[in-house]
Amino acid sequence: MRSLRRWSGLVGLALLLLMSLFGIAHAQGDGVLEGQVVNGTADGSQIGSGIPVTLHVLQGDSEVDTLATVTDAGGRFRFEGLDTEPGFDYWLEAVYLDVAYSTVEPYQFGDGQTALDVTVTVYETTEEESGITIDSVHIIAESFGQVLRISEIHLFGNSGDRTYVGGSEGEEQATTLRIPLPDGAVGLAFGEGTPDDRFVEAVGAVLDTEPVPPGSETALAFFSYHLMVTGETIPLERRFAYPVNNLNLLAAQPGLALSSDQLLSMGAETFQGQQYEYYVGQGVGLDAPLIVEFVLSPDVSGGQGTAGMPAGSDPAALGASTRGNQELLRWLGMGLAALVVVGAVAYALATKSSARVPASIPNLAADPKTRPLVAELADLEDAFEAGQVEAAAYERRRAEIHSKLKSS
Repeated sequence: MRSLRRWSGLVGLALLLLMSLFGIAHAQGDGVLEGQVVNGTADGSQIGSGIPVTLHVLQGDSEVDTLATVTDAGGRFRFEGLDTEPGFDYWLEAVYLDVAYSTVEPYQFGDGQTALDVTVTVYETTEEESGITIDSVHIIAESFGQVLRISEIHLFGNSGDRTYVGGSEGEEQATTLRIPLPDGAVGLAFGEGTPDDRFVEAVGAVLDTEPVPPGSETALAFFSYHLMVTGETIPLERRFAYPVNNLNLLAAQPGLALSSDQLLSMGAETFQGQQYEYYVGQGVGLDAPLIVEFVLSPDVSGGQGTAGMPAGSDPAALGASTRGNQELLRWLGMGLAALVVVGAVAYALATKSSARVPASIPNLAADPKTRPLVAELADLEDAFEAGQVEAAAYERRRAEIHSKLKSS
């Protein structure tokens, strides 16, 4: 019996190697998904054989199969025997120069359709960061008596045609994005689901290790920190390592006001029963840090915070952002490639000559047509955090919702 099992295993391995050699992978069914890996870098190498391609097969919210192959000499690949029934989604991922690239949206077979032809774009890599920008920064400020908590999400873009992978600079681990931290920041914590080894702490900053592909809003960082309250005002000087295209700030109410020559008030916004004063930034960038002075109301500076947290709470015990903050920042805009700004407050950077919200930027949470999609997105995030949805299904469904919101 042991010999039979060993022989069967060797035969299976030989078949797998043979299929990989010809860029073909099989499942069960009569559907065929084939395509080509192409290089999106203008002077990049021609994609040939040996590029790993993975097909994730999802049914509903679960990943039911994973197929793998490699490209042939022309950069093409082929998956056969796929189920064409409704409810099956197919995600593609190709790895080039140690960077994984996936399709923006899942593929599905239409009624009577048995063949799909797709393209996966990959890029050359670079250690040059000149094309990196911060496409948008979202900041939430909350008072907890003796502690001011700042939560931030930064959405990065890359205007070049090469994936920025950074460099090691003598360190064991290569790092990419640099995110300066303000003086006095304590209790640094990252968003739920962030791998423990993704960020590297440095003097006065954190360093990311994730690559930044070309395009707008192709990378994000989500984190929080605390500033200690030593008086009725708390100064904040927020520096950035890259040009900033858009910035907004939410100050939780009641009890927290602010003053800054670089922030323009856009009025009040409410999220899940919590009121915020909403501001947009002006003239903030690489050589122009955001300078803000937060002012605590008398009923807050000596007692309870906006969330009812005792003023004497240990900052370390506050840990990461609360669940409400996690959801609020997601509503402000989260995603992967082709990220769509989705949120209770999602406005363009206001100019100095205009104090109105541009009419072309919708409030998606308030629009009756898009409100169900925004609610579904929030429910999906909750289910993923609770471990009820697998990662691949989560990414697939989130991209679908973002696509629908973008077209609404």
